[in-house]
Amino acid sequence: MGESNLMAGSRLKYLSIKFECAALAASLIFGAVAFCGCNHVRHTGGTHALADEEVKPGSPTEASPTPTPSPTPDPKKKAVELAEIVGLKEEDLKGQYELFGRYSAVVCGNEKINGYREYLYKFFPIVAQYLKPENEEYFFGKLKTLEIIENHNDGVDGQYDRVTNRIDLEPDMKTKTGEDLYSSVLYHELMHFVDINVGGDALSGVISVMKDGTLRKYGDLNYAERNQVETYLTTYFTEGGAENYTSEYFTSSPNSYLVRVRFMVGLKYIFGNEKIDNMFFSNDSDWQFVEILKDCEFTNEEIIKVCETMRNTDSGIKDPKTAIDPREVLIRLYIKYKGAEYEKDKAFCFILGSMNEDSLNKIPSDYKKFYSKLKCLAQEEILQIWGYVTNEVGDASKKMGFAGMPGPMYINGELKVVVSAAPIDGEYKDYKAVIVDYDFETGYMGEFSIVDEWAPKSLEGVNIPDITGTSDTTDTDGTTETTG
Repeated sequence: MGESNLMAGSRLKYLSIKFECAALAASLIFGAVAFCGCNHVRHTGGTHALADEEVKPGSPTEASPTPTPSPTPDPKKKAVELAEIVGLKEEDLKGQYELFGRYSAVVCGNEKINGYREYLYKFFPIVAQYLKPENEEYFFGKLKTLEIIENHNDGVDGQYDRVTNRIDLEPDMKTKTGEDLYSSVLYHELMHFVDINVGGDALSGVISVMKDGTLRKYGDLNYAERNQVETYLTTYFTEGGAENYTSEYFTSSPNSYLVRVRFMVGLKYIFGNEKIDNMFFSNDSDWQFVEILKDCEFTNEEIIKVCETMRNTDSGIKDPKTAIDPREVLIRLYIKYKGAEYEKDKAFCFILGSMNEDSLNKIPSDYKKFYSKLKCLAQEEILQIWGYVTNEVGDASKKMGFAGMPGPMYINGELKVVVSAAPIDGEYKDYKAVIVDYDFETGYMGEFSIVDEWAPKSLEGVNIPDITGTSDTTDTDGTTETTG
């Protein structure tokens, strides 16, 4: 996933937010598109021809009996039945039964996502929780035109491009890396799609750096002011957020963007899950983050340094003296909102210790002496997790390794220790997430668990009924809309 490609003023032909996943392997080659299995109601246009004989003038007419009203269909019953068909539970609908019917009709009506509909259904609980009525038309317009294709893209496993509203997946990825890793990439890209579109037009919340050094929200600028934009900024909410919520909802452990993810965990620890969740699924996540920093008395110059550091964390920070370490950001936010005794908060120190990154360790900071000596787990604790995974696999010849170091993650609202594991010899296919109930005060490791089946069951060939009564994928004349 790359960075935003934004141009100011009259040069602003479009604002492109393109996202690329870190290269892990190459991708699945799909064959011809299979039967989608969606059973749409096709409405006929025009009027009905009547075969009754003409009534002659003066002929007696007979009053028609009053028809018995048809019982009103129960939207809950139909929605719950549909949910079971597509692999969801009643609680996943969050009471949004009619919305689910419309969502399903649009998913089934979009031929450009053939072969991937089961993934879109897994996102409905998120849509049900964060899609506001005023944003429904915008979101469903994007869902109708979303496209998922196989495409070689310079070795990048997956990418969502906002301008084209398309997800590109590398051919051969599934056969080379296995279903679980392939699914995690697609979940990540779809998380970008939902994040960017569920809150309405995301461009309105872009951070604009003006020529005079001030920061403005792009949606607040008039035409003349847009000519005064120097550049645009991004934050960890883009990639760190997408991977964090992919892990929370689907895979239970991140396998890329680890520092960014753990920064998001740190924000959740300081502000609470609900606030950060709402920020991420809004259309101005980055700008809300700027407002938090301003409230914490970060200057405009410091905010620009913070965002530039976040932009360049993976590619390398050329001049550390012009950067601000994200761990310093978390500490300053902690002091402002939770108090000055951050050094005694062992869970918070654990989060900071999990963000040990070479590119960040070169950045000067007043807090560096403190956080540079922090670690998240001792070597013997890491070996304990490794031993558990090896025993659970049940094959001593299959050597398991970790994709990154174990670190903090909120699972069902509770802070846990998680890590992704896979065989280090042979084919890299048996991918697993390890979850540890960890007491951050005492360092005691409680229950271990493994999650390794997060890929959804295919819906190809499954008959999916349209429960809306009038399909959301039809034009005004009642004919089915073609989106392919």
